Amino acid sequence: MRHQWRPALGILLILLLSPWSSFIETEPEESTTLVGDEFEQFSIRTDAYSDFVGELDSTVAQEQRAIEADSRIGVFTIHGLETSRPLSSYVLEPRNDVRLFLVNNDRNLIDVRSELSEIQGIEVREYISPSGLLIQGTVDGFNSAMDVDGIEGQLLVPLAMFLDDVFLDTMLFEQGTATLVGQEIRLEGWRDEQTLDVISIEDSLGSTIEQDLNDVATLAMDEVVKLDDGRYRGLLFVDDVLDIVRQPSVMWLRYEPQMAFSNDQSKNHMKITTMRSYFTTDLDGSGQIVAVADSGLDEDHGDFGTRVVGNFDVIGDGSTADKHSGHGTHVACTVLGDGSKGGYAGVAPDAELYFQAMENDNTGNFQSPSLNYLLNTAYNSGARIHTNSWGSSAASNQGKYTSESEDVDDRANNYDRVYNGVEGLTILFAAGNDGPNAGTVSSPSTAKNSITVGNHQGRYNGAPDNLMSGSSRGPTDDGRIKPDIIAPGGYIRSCRAQEAQDTGGSSWQSTWYLEYTGTSMATPNAAGASALVREYLLEIAQRPSPQGALIKALLVLGAQDINSRDIPNNDEGWGRVNLKETLAPSQGRGIWVDDRSVLSNTGQSKSYVFNVTFANSQLKTVLAWSDARGSRFSSNQLVNDLDLEVESPDGTIYLGNDFASGRSTTGGTKDDVNNLEVVLIDAAMKGIWTVRVKDGLHGGSNTQPFAIAVSGQGVNDLRPDPQVVANSMLLNVSIPQVGDQVRLTTEVFNAGNIKAESVDLAFVIDGVEEDRKTVDINPGASRQSTWYWTPTQSGTATLELRIDPDDAIDEIQENNNLLTTIVDVTAPGVKVTSNVTEQTVQYASQTTASWDLTLENTALLETNASIDILGVSRVSDGTSVPWYVGMTASNFTLQGKGKASIAVTIVYPEAPEPGMYQINLVGIDVDNGITYPYQLYLHVLDIPEFRIEYDYTIVPVHPANPTNLSVRVYNDGNTEIGYDLFLEAPSGWSAGFQDLGSEPGASSGSTGLIAKQGQKDVELQFIPPQVSTAAGAERMVRLTAISQTDPSQTWEIDIPIRIKEVRDVEILLESGIGTPRPDATVNLLFTIENRGNVDITFEPSMSLPTGWQVQSTLQPIEMAWTDNSKNILISIVGNGDALSGQITLNLDNGSDRYSWSSELEVLALPQPELTFKSLEFEDGRSFDHPFGPGSHPADQELTFTWLLTNDAETIWRPDVSISLSQGLFGDCLDVTQVASGDVVPVVCSIIIPSTVEVGSQPDFSFTLSGDEVLLTEETSLLVAESRGVDWKITGLSSIDDSGSGTLQVRLTNTGNVPLSHRLEIQTSEGLTAALVEEDIVNMVAGDSQQFTVVISGSATGTQQLTFQLTGTQEVANPTTNVDIDITAKFTESSSNSQTLLYSSIGIILFVIVLLCSVLLTRFKKESEVISLEQKVTPPLVQQQSALMCWSCRGQITGPMQGCPGCGARYHRNGTANCDVQSLEACTNCGASVEQFVLA
Repeated sequence: MRHQWRPALGILLILLLSPWSSFIETEPEESTTLVGDEFEQFSIRTDAYSDFVGELDSTVAQEQRAIEADSRIGVFTIHGLETSRPLSSYVLEPRNDVRLFLVNNDRNLIDVRSELSEIQGIEVREYISPSGLLIQGTVDGFNSAMDVDGIEGQLLVPLAMFLDDVFLDTMLFEQGTATLVGQEIRLEGWRDEQTLDVISIEDSLGSTIEQDLNDVATLAMDEVVKLDDGRYRGLLFVDDVLDIVRQPSVMWLRYEPQMAFSNDQSKNHMKITTMRSYFTTDLDGSGQIVAVADSGLDEDHGDFGTRVVGNFDVIGDGSTADKHSGHGTHVACTVLGDGSKGGYAGVAPDAELYFQAMENDNTGNFQSPSLNYLLNTAYNSGARIHTNSWGSSAASNQGKYTSESEDVDDRANNYDRVYNGVEGLTILFAAGNDGPNAGTVSSPSTAKNSITVGNHQGRYNGAPDNLMSGSSRGPTDDGRIKPDIIAPGGYIRSCRAQEAQDTGGSSWQSTWYLEYTGTSMATPNAAGASALVREYLLEIAQRPSPQGALIKALLVLGAQDINSRDIPNNDEGWGRVNLKETLAPSQGRGIWVDDRSVLSNTGQSKSYVFNVTFANSQLKTVLAWSDARGSRFSSNQLVNDLDLEVESPDGTIYLGNDFASGRSTTGGTKDDVNNLEVVLIDAAMKGIWTVRVKDGLHGGSNTQPFAIAVSGQGVNDLRPDPQVVANSMLLNVSIPQVGDQVRLTTEVFNAGNIKAESVDLAFVIDGVEEDRKTVDINPGASRQSTWYWTPTQSGTATLELRIDPDDAIDEIQENNNLLTTIVDVTAPGVKVTSNVTEQTVQYASQTTASWDLTLENTALLETNASIDILGVSRVSDGTSVPWYVGMTASNFTLQGKGKASIAVTIVYPEAPEPGMYQINLVGIDVDNGITYPYQLYLHVLDIPEFRIEYDYTIVPVHPANPTNLSVRVYNDGNTEIGYDLFLEAPSGWSAGFQDLGSEPGASSGSTGLIAKQGQKDVELQFIPPQVSTAAGAERMVRLTAISQTDPSQTWEIDIPIRIKEVRDVEILLESGIGTPRPDATVNLLFTIENRGNVDITFEPSMSLPTGWQVQSTLQPIEMAWTDNSKNILISIVGNGDALSGQITLNLDNGSDRYSWSSELEVLALPQPELTFKSLEFEDGRSFDHPFGPGSHPADQELTFTWLLTNDAETIWRPDVSISLSQGLFGDCLDVTQVASGDVVPVVCSIIIPSTVEVGSQPDFSFTLSGDEVLLTEETSLLVAESRGVDWKITGLSSIDDSGSGTLQVRLTNTGNVPLSHRLEIQTSEGLTAALVEEDIVNMVAGDSQQFTVVISGSATGTQQLTFQLTGTQEVANPTTNVDIDITAKFTESSSNSQTLLYSSIGIILFVIVLLCSVLLTRFKKESEVISLEQKVTPPLVQQQSALMCWSCRGQITGPMQGCPGCGARYHRNGTANCDVQSLEACTNCGASVEQFVLA
């Protein structure tokens, strides 16, 4: 091995030296400066929003989600994790820096996520549908997150979550992790807007989590390659896989992904040829850069010309050549080859190519770098289409949502947020070639936001409606429809790489081209179509920065169902690409799109209204959105669930993706799985149709842009609609005079969806064109133009503004292009002019206004002239107002063209009613009797005047709890006016309005309209910081009021607050009391919290129930106001009879007392008592005490009985256990229950084996236990002497014709003392008997002795033989009888005496022989015994402390068996470690084991 040591991976925690934060600064608005006499206004008109892009409903709805998180390893609920797959116990270890938080339905997900984002110490990492948020952070951060409203709870997350399935499967086997060492793996970090190498989290306490993933990769892997930030590849070096995923910088550990490569006729099938010259500008891909990530590129193949803008090696093998199959060259040419080498051109032959080579030339293996890196570098190089004809080769990844899928969705979502200044990115992936089975679509084509492409036949018989068998099918694991579309992929002819060596897989080839089949070929065809759609949007429709989602929506809009009507399905998705239907639908249908709208919260919606002008034609609507990336941890990948709804004129509702037989139907449910929804109506009725996009569930943290495309009869095409703005023609004078130049302004608005270019505007007077301008107007923008005209004659003049006077523009509407104004032109006389005609009153302090007028003689001759004031009136209703108007002079003599200056001043009351006031003047040519009416205007705005009152000079506030303050807000302005209020709290404090916002506590709010001179009560709330503030401290809260007027006015009012003195103490019991016994010791751990802001000294005391007392010494407790808490431990003890009751801790501070109380519940115990009742012997004797007659016999059952009573009310259910001295046998009967008043017997049976030493005092005891009560009774025994024998007679039981025989008599000492007696024999008259041996019986306890008896008969019939032991001491069972049957015949002949003599002699000789034989046998036996004694210990003859087994030589402590012949003892059969059951005879005396007796 290269390494001799294995460094342990540890969490690299680096304390940050200083806190940091990031700020987003908004750029100041650019001021609009007039250049020359005209400008274009780019802001959308206030009433144009609904005309232009539908109507937004911002109503927020409350979400209804299951409170759970469906993850890849199981379902998390508030009760824990229910796993959905087998997991090793090792991987269930929780990860310390990650928690899963469940969000309830009290608040919407986006609101909770927004509040969580403000908390220090945590980062929301993943959303796990439907209600889970995976959060990384510190303990303090997690605790803070739990305080957020809407958080239901937090759960530990096992390490299994961060390992892919192959790792988890391997770790199910013993030593499975060892097989992983040396394998090529990929280590991935967390992601934010981008993938992260370094994580850094700091909480409010200064605790940090900081680690660099590069450090982990270096320690965990060999041959480390950094693919991108947060992406590393290498060989696994350590065998502790779990230690890797414990690291905070690690999000995911998996095997290195293995990737595989998943047209003239193609263009015809997709209607590319038809659309190329359909519009005034050819669609050929010009201006578009398409990125292709594939094997390699034959860059100098003639079909690329000079259009390769980038060709890069992205895997590090140093080459971009296409040396193996030529796959990459074929794919790139399919997109944009120009066919110059032989006519097989690609779809977009004028597009430019950005290529990323991914094949290792040395091995031919296809390697995947970070997809995040691929997409970012392509976008940064100008590519807006990115196509990929490859995917995972692992069957285990089919249907799965992997980290590559996340990369695709994250980048597509990022680049489709066009409101951030990005331009959209369309990403395409091949579905794969693992069909025809369902669920074979492979990662990364499982991404939500990609266009996943299947393939249909592109050439030969069956094209184009034959779906290729190998095309991978959907759905994905979470049920999404894939592929999205299909394109020509069977038998596609495209460029042949000249250096390619392995082209055997082609079905046709020539020098410059070859024919391949697969979704690899279909995807570039779809990519070329996407480039043409984007070109159309930019160049023809003039729509800048189209979203990738819009291009996807348009492809689906035109997609054509193949064969039977059955879309959507998991074979073809939404059908095959048809660019004609996408851009120029049949049946005269138009197209309308919107990709500039967003929805930001659950319940919001956007509505669009369309007037379908012809009945029974198709109406199709497609909604697509680049959803926020899903999570490999989740089992459902939809984050922001938008819903499409289309309402017909008769009120029928069609839901997105609710299809039957290839068309929309009704009665289904909304789709909560896919991020592309379609409504298709075959025969739409005439009338008003409404299309709605609803935000059904907003799980992401950002607003969600979407794209919608509609085609149908009367649906607005992508056309401009310049139109006049009503009443927008304004003159700088009210009555033009002959010879005076008049300045006019007009305004034109583009209500269409694309830019209106080179629009002619004609200014016409009395039917004669006076002037013409040509302007461009962006969609939704207005254009203001300035015109000049000098009247040449007096009278009425008709002024017109004509848009597109030559009808050169194809507009949506042609009836809104004319603006007309009629004016009167006067002849010369006198003229009144002013430097300004209108003065504005916007402050209450203003009470006067002045104008400088000029009275001019317009004639050439001198005249007398004057100026008169006619009065002041309100313009709105003509009411005269009695305001004073004064002039510096009124009568003048003016020379020809002479002028006089006059100052006019008006005096009005403070804050007059708002409105426009007209000061009517008249200039008079006295000599000619010509008058010149003139008006000055005083515009009184809505004048705000704000003030407040409250009941304190300095507001007292609580240091710990919120303080409410009622403030009276007055509007002293001149009309009803609303004010926006803002509160700025001192540092650490927060301040909010309780009754102004949608939620109490908001720091800003609106008063609504307050009547003139009216008042509104506003409730303020001041919330102190978590750290208490000292009593008497003063702070300042600033209230800012901004009037809801134009212009607005601002007031800043400081509200002083002073912290009150608060004595607030809380006593908390931290330990449990439980239910103690009456004699228990209870330790009470209290936490005393000083929640006030003054120092306090407490005198503690305890109040306890009867029988309890305090063991601890109670000392005074001193707490400064800065002390948050102190702990005290108090021990109390019961006296055995302690009672239940209330326990109270009092803390006294002068006259103030703070108390804590709780109920102490004492355990009620039984009170048992035993009384001895009787002792019974087996022979029937009975005693009323346990000592019997003074001793206890052996080998008898001794029955002891006690009476058990219970003096408590509690039922006792004791268990009985017995303890015996060694050698005793016995047991006690079970006791069921003993209630109060019951008398229950306790019966124990004891046997003293004869082996127990006489005179010894063994004992036994039994214990009754239960319900925490223990009662033991012990009894001592005295072993009595016992003398007894057992008789066994074998041998002759009858005498035949021989007349004599022998018997064997075996005596066994069954007592417990030695026997020394004599054996006597008595016979009946017809029988004689004699002992062969001596008649002395000497036996120790348990020993046996055998005697031989010779018998002879003298009379036929049954005779009796009696044996008896005699001696000084009585013996139990001292006698035994044997009956002998004599069958021999006895006669009384003359020879009787002789026969008797012979018989006597024979018996004597027989006895002598027999005696010799016995003596010889006995001698031999004794010799054997002596020999045996040399080997083993002789049998016990006296009771010892323990017995020995003669088989295994082990100690016998329980039941046994013994040999009755010699008294040897043995274990019972079946005893462990003893083979006694294999014996056939006693090892001491040789007796058969069949004679053994149990003891």
